Amino acid sequence: MKTSDTITNMKKTRRIPVFFLYALCGCLTALPMVFPQLWILSWIAPTFVFAAAFFAPAPAKHPLRRAWSRGLSFFYCYGLVVFYWFVELYPLDFAGLDQWGALAVILVAWFGLPLLQGIFSAFQFLLLYLLREKCAKFQFRSTPILLPLCASSLWIFFEWIQTLTWAGVPWGKLALTQCGWLPLVQSASLLGSYAVSFLVILTASLLSFALYFAKNTTPKRAAAFAAAALCVFGSNAVYGALRCVLYQPQGEQITAAAVQGNISSSEKWDEKTNSTLDIHEKLTLEAAADGADLILWPETALPYVYSSGGKLDVYLTDLAEQAGVPIIAGFFIHEKERRLYNVIGQADPETGVGNTFYKKRRLVPFGEFVPLRELVMFLIPPLSQLSALDNDVTPGDNPELFETPYGKIGSVICFDSIYETLILDSVRAGANLICISTNDSWFKDSAAVYEHNSHAKLRAVETGRYVVRAANTGISSIITPTGKVTKNLPPLVEGYILDDVYMISEHTLYTIVGNILVLAAGVYTAALFLWPAGDKKRKENPS
Repeated sequence: MKTSDTITNMKKTRRIPVFFLYALCGCLTALPMVFPQLWILSWIAPTFVFAAAFFAPAPAKHPLRRAWSRGLSFFYCYGLVVFYWFVELYPLDFAGLDQWGALAVILVAWFGLPLLQGIFSAFQFLLLYLLREKCAKFQFRSTPILLPLCASSLWIFFEWIQTLTWAGVPWGKLALTQCGWLPLVQSASLLGSYAVSFLVILTASLLSFALYFAKNTTPKRAAAFAAAALCVFGSNAVYGALRCVLYQPQGEQITAAAVQGNISSSEKWDEKTNSTLDIHEKLTLEAAADGADLILWPETALPYVYSSGGKLDVYLTDLAEQAGVPIIAGFFIHEKERRLYNVIGQADPETGVGNTFYKKRRLVPFGEFVPLRELVMFLIPPLSQLSALDNDVTPGDNPELFETPYGKIGSVICFDSIYETLILDSVRAGANLICISTNDSWFKDSAAVYEHNSHAKLRAVETGRYVVRAANTGISSIITPTGKVTKNLPPLVEGYILDDVYMISEHTLYTIVGNILVLAAGVYTAALFLWPAGDKKRKENPS
């Protein structure tokens, strides 16, 4: 073997542990998504990745490509853990696929979605490398906080960008890993869930500096960075604990109920009309007799097209009159050019079904529409067969509110609830209570239903509103503005829950300023890139 070949092989061998480190840390960072009690891992696991990103010697060849590929290994493994529940959807019986078609769809989804997101998210490690090199040209010893702030800013900026396209699917936001201990997510009431992600990454970045200086026998600097990390974590935890203990809701108190018919997607679409109607009617009347002032049904609890004066209109009007309370229910409507909308409507006991319908704004790719349909049908035909509908659903564009005797209700549907700005729109429009109607029956009893419910917790904390969540097969829940679940029905159980909620008018800081933290992060990062590097003679080693 030639000497040059030996050197090349040695270099490859040395690189393997670095990529393994990134991959392992990606898995550990995401693990609290599945096991919320392990929330501390998300604060610690990224430490080792950032220590490598900040301080490892730059590769002699292709440093940008290697920085990106290492980031890809981190985010790809992060996504594999977040979306592992795809395997639990097999055999996709609701889609009518054969076993091989179902297997193909699941494998494409589980391996493809993390890859798609990882390819994009990995660019933040490339940018971090460029910023590291530029920071080395500053008087770095006097400004070491630049890189931890860069890492945190890039993280939340890339999280936010994922909310802008159908391919982003911001299901795995880092803040979700902290729902296992509610005090840690209360900062979302100040600057949104991005604030939680920012603080987690900032803490891990500071710890990476402490680790580096400890290794290089500078204990004072190591202690300073460790203390800074502890201060960030501790101040967030103390604020959250105080908010959880001291928070007192103000507003009119009512009793809200969520109905869970436990009707799966495969059953819902096989024309068991009488069974679906009978179950929801029975549970609704029981909840009304139990003292409910407002009753929420799941997404498309009635998988039929509504028309004024039609059978569904008469049915809902009569049921609301019989129950004596408003019923908020999910169904479909046709509008201009026969466009199909997935909507929520309200049946009032006195006026019947009104003309206000909330139209779902964020549609599920391949469930309610097929993106790049012709390409998908050519490459992966089973993906285009997942939807139970014959035609694509049309998205809505307004945060319609329902007027009730108690105040205004802001409704969102299923996938909407993972996009923070949609609920923010509803609260800014005047919503005093948030209702989420969802259909998670595809997920059965997998981690996905718990992760989806955790998104609702974040929306409650961000907006300072009670959230009532009704799911076809669970989880249905009632959530306080601190994210506490006061009542819930587990998956695959038929029944209803009811509890007292408050119609709240006060605003959290987040509902006033919105995603200003993301804007600040983008401006900060751009400023560092544009800032003059200065004389190279001033370059200092951070140690």
